[in-house]
Amino acid sequence: MEIWTRNPQEILAFENLSGLQFYKCSSLKYIFTPSMLLSLNQLESIEVEDCSSMEEVVREEEEAMTHKFTFLSLRSVTIESCSNLTNFHWGSQALEFPELSKIRIAECPKMTAFSSSVSRESGDASENVVGKGGIYDNTATFFSNKVVIPRLKSLDLSSINIHKIWHHSSSPYIGFLNFLRVKRCHNLKYLFPSFLAKDLVQLQFLRISDCNMMEQAIFTDGLVEEHQGRNQMFFSNLHSLWLKDLPKLTSLCFENYFEYHCLADLALRYCPLLKTFISTCVPGDEPQIGQHVQASNLEVHNSSLLNGKVVFPSLKKLQIQNCDSLEEIIELQGLIPDESQSTTAAQSIVAETVTTKFVFPKLIYPRLCKVPRLKSFYSRMHTTQWPSLKQMDIIECPKVQIFTRQCPVSQVGISNQQPLFCVNEDTFPVLEELTLKTNDLVKGICDEQLSLQCFQNLKLLNLHCFLKRSTTLPYCFIRSLPTLQKLVIKNASISEIVRSEGLSDEERHTSAFYQLKELSLTQLPELTLKTFKPSLLSFKNLTTLEVSRCHGFITLIACSTAKCLTLLERLSIDDCEMIEEIIACEAEEIQGGIVFPKLKYLQLSCLPCLASFSLAHHSLEFPVLLMVTVTKCPQMRNFCQGDLSTPRLEQMRLTRDEEGELQWEGDLNTTIKHMFDEMNVQNSEVTEVTDQLPKLE
Repeated sequence: MEIWTRNPQEILAFENLSGLQFYKCSSLKYIFTPSMLLSLNQLESIEVEDCSSMEEVVREEEEAMTHKFTFLSLRSVTIESCSNLTNFHWGSQALEFPELSKIRIAECPKMTAFSSSVSRESGDASENVVGKGGIYDNTATFFSNKVVIPRLKSLDLSSINIHKIWHHSSSPYIGFLNFLRVKRCHNLKYLFPSFLAKDLVQLQFLRISDCNMMEQAIFTDGLVEEHQGRNQMFFSNLHSLWLKDLPKLTSLCFENYFEYHCLADLALRYCPLLKTFISTCVPGDEPQIGQHVQASNLEVHNSSLLNGKVVFPSLKKLQIQNCDSLEEIIELQGLIPDESQSTTAAQSIVAETVTTKFVFPKLIYPRLCKVPRLKSFYSRMHTTQWPSLKQMDIIECPKVQIFTRQCPVSQVGISNQQPLFCVNEDTFPVLEELTLKTNDLVKGICDEQLSLQCFQNLKLLNLHCFLKRSTTLPYCFIRSLPTLQKLVIKNASISEIVRSEGLSDEERHTSAFYQLKELSLTQLPELTLKTFKPSLLSFKNLTTLEVSRCHGFITLIACSTAKCLTLLERLSIDDCEMIEEIIACEAEEIQGGIVFPKLKYLQLSCLPCLASFSLAHHSLEFPVLLMVTVTKCPQMRNFCQGDLSTPRLEQMRLTRDEEGELQWEGDLNTTIKHMFDEMNVQNSEVTEVTDQLPKLE
């Protein structure tokens, strides 16, 4: 119930105490009074967790001994999961924390203020907070003007009942703030007013997530009048900015005074109303100090994300996900002046054909995911350069054409929609990994003649498509990937990997994918055997082949292709309903047999029609095969019809049945036959029992 007695001599015994930790003290309502703290000048940290009855950390005595109390050495305050806590301090005294640098408060749903002078009995503290003169209102702040924390560096607030964080006079005390995170504070409509934003010169990490009422991160109240004509830049040291799960957020702020020269990590996720980073209030309707901004009072002039006055020379990682209102990455206004009504048609055409160049010198990884209205990077003629870009994901952006070859201005219609990327040899000089998930494969990749140098360093291509009509990959696109090492194609109506129609004789005899090492094909119901004929595609360097849910296959690999797989190490075939054999050989191809000199792991699973790895009478050699997994292949009578050599497998004995138990019967063919016979015996026993059951009339 209590920690300290009121005997001053006993309190003095703790004068060297530097840390306090309280965990699951369910009857404790407060920790100490100010008089008890007078001797605790060495106290550096307070940690309180899961104390369900605690109402305050510091409770003021009935007769205050002084008008101010100073925590001389306190550096860290952590309070978590205290369901009844309303304040850190209750009382009229002012609080000073000259060394406090870190505050973390989480899962305290009744906490309304760091310091309050209103007793809990005066009203419902879970819904109201104290305002001027002790009157309950919704304008009080978490840090009042009686709380002084001049060296605060880290502030982490989660699941607390606050409406505002800073009092207007708190401005001098946030200059050292480095890390700020606000999470699940559903009464916050904005994070801080703009006149405080200018003092956040040390802020490097800003995280705002899951705040249902947040409309703006920065509330511009009087910024224009106060700083008109100045070139002051805010957030000059901001390194990382995350805005996530903010259903009412429309912008970061409503003026153009913010630049992000140090910003390296920008994440915007699940902000369905977010249209722009910076927008402008309707003239005459600029909100005044102390007013709440209503979304209905604001006019958003565009539906783009980045204003032309916002620059990101240090940006390395960009994530935009589930932003339903976003149409452009960079807005038109601010980069090219709007033409007035008196502008001639010729002048308009010149403005339309001016090519703007955008360079992101340090961006390594952009990810655009589920942005349904996104149409372009920038709506007018432009080029982009991404000299450091190594990985890129474009997922479910149905209205955008992702790539096109850069054309001369004269060849591009003014009314044409600009693609996300106009590609030339300089666009992606170091791009290594590309993921495209699109409803339209033609929009996802370019259907024009590309130079071999456009994707000269691409090593991984991951394609997820949802086409209802059959399609193939354009050969020009395949030829633009000379260094591709891994290809993943999933969930597409694709009949063959490479489109052969319309190619010249020279192109038909020129194979692509010379560097391909890994091939994964999943959920491609129209894909057939001709995919694996080595006329257009080279599999000489293939080490991993995975095929899953491709129900169009009856046989998988042509004999001529199988003889080229000299580097294959892993082969996995799963859930292909129609496949009857893995390797199909014509009579004239049988001579000489087939050798897989590097194959170590073989998996065959959920293949209801598979009869054998190969039905032809030719020899198969697997000199280094270590593991074979065969599951749910009820028609598989043996592994092959001809001679079979698996010397390493005979030593390892790692053939598995569908129950996952190890089985070995001396050789692979005998083991497969034994599994088949056992399965038939079990099935016959089930059938016999079923036949003996009494039939219903």
